[in-house]
Amino acid sequence: MASFRGYDERVWILFIGRTIAAAGFSIVMPFLAIYLHEKLGVPMSIVGLIFLISSAIGAIGQLVGGEVADRLGRKSVMDLSIGARAAIFIMISFAVATDASFLLIGAFVVISNFLGSLFEPASNAMVADIVEPAKRLEAYGLLRIGVNIGWALGPLIGGFLAAFSYSSLFLLTAATSATVALLIYFKVEESMKPGDSNERFSFKDLLKLRNDHRFFVFCVFSLILWIVVAQMSSTFSVFSTSEVKVSVIEIGYLYTINGLIVVFAQLPIARYISRFNMSTVIATGALVYSIGYFLVGFAFGFLFLAFCMVIITLGEIITSPSSMNLVANMSPENERGLYMGFFGLFTSFGWSLGPFIGGVSIDLLSKSPVLMWGFISSFGVISAIGYILLGRRLPSRLNRVANNRESKN
Repeated sequence: MASFRGYDERVWILFIGRTIAAAGFSIVMPFLAIYLHEKLGVPMSIVGLIFLISSAIGAIGQLVGGEVADRLGRKSVMDLSIGARAAIFIMISFAVATDASFLLIGAFVVISNFLGSLFEPASNAMVADIVEPAKRLEAYGLLRIGVNIGWALGPLIGGFLAAFSYSSLFLLTAATSATVALLIYFKVEESMKPGDSNERFSFKDLLKLRNDHRFFVFCVFSLILWIVVAQMSSTFSVFSTSEVKVSVIEIGYLYTINGLIVVFAQLPIARYISRFNMSTVIATGALVYSIGYFLVGFAFGFLFLAFCMVIITLGEIITSPSSMNLVANMSPENERGLYMGFFGLFTSFGWSLGPFIGGVSIDLLSKSPVLMWGFISSFGVISAIGYILLGRRLPSRLNRVANNRESKN
């Protein structure tokens, strides 16, 4: 931990905040679909549609959050996002307790996802503001550890509470969100320098990102990769229970394996890969993702799925902080929030498409699992090729971890 002693205190506060927020969010998310389907009798196709709309709206929220963070400041956006989300979770808790219509609950879920998506680009922009370029990769990795600590704990708590009351899940999530809002309000100072950006909010600035061809291409291939990444949210678990016949309890163990590996392996791996070009690192991670998911097609039991999960998690560890670091390198200092949000827009659309593509694949190809997972994994291979080609066009000053430029050429 000695290498973190020089970090700004705000990095550690964001680490704590993200850990609490992730724990709260993961308390409810694994059980939301179960509640809608088993308790309210909503068909899974409709449940999937709710999640698709929610993710798509969240993609827009990523963009709005980044843009507004460059206008109003990082702290204001984070506090507004997480504070308003706490209020929405209270409303969902009340709706569940009173057996409200699934349409009302679904609408609240969509609003909640939009508000939550505002937080990440503002948070990532703050990290880019306060952490020196050579340490950003480790800083993003540290925040990911916090998120995964939360995800390792949340489902265990949620499983216990769900046995008694589904509404209590959302109430506890509201409490954790409110705690994070208060933590940021009282403990975090704004990182954006006065006068960096005082223009009114406008989407016109997005048009100029089309002219940043290298960044735009990077976002497109990231969208393709996130189609593979998103299989973790639904396709992997459904396939594991319906085709491999593992139990729901074992599914929980698999996701715990994912969280624990990230907690213990993220920082050592981040330090190791920091010596390589970021585009090469991300391409490697995409290939690791593809291998892990392709092997799922050969799964015959829990242990083999656990082996696949280890490989998939390694792909996650390699790609996620490296992607954020490259976005930080490619963005001008006074437009980091916009660039983070634009990147989040593309990855969120990939996350939206992933469950749909995975669901269609299960319907059509579940009897040919190797073909099914080979098709899904091909998106990772395509993205890896794209990252490699992009890396050949990136100047070394953008493609390395240490990047001290103040503005983009």
